[in-house]
Amino acid sequence: MAEIAIEYAAGDRLRSEAETARRLIDAYLGDRPDVDRVTLSPSGESVFCVSVEGDRIWCTDPREWIDSMEAVTAARRRLSEVS
Repeated sequence: MAEIAIEYAAGDRLRSEAETARRLIDAYLGDRPDVDRVTLSPSGESVFCVSVEGDRIWCTDPREWIDSMEAVTAARRRLSEVS
């Protein structure tokens, strides 16, 4: 089973964005049998990234608007590649 991780630069705004991305990923992919869990972790780097099984698959500039649906699409695409 795959673990999806959301890594974000520490800060109140980005924590909120990361929680939104986690909820969307759970809503769109959480019922898949190949998804184990979705985790959040703050980073010392200035990043906002989504990883599947430790491989960063999608990153965006955390200073810009974060489109969580792009993260969902990237995770869905990676899961289809490894299935």
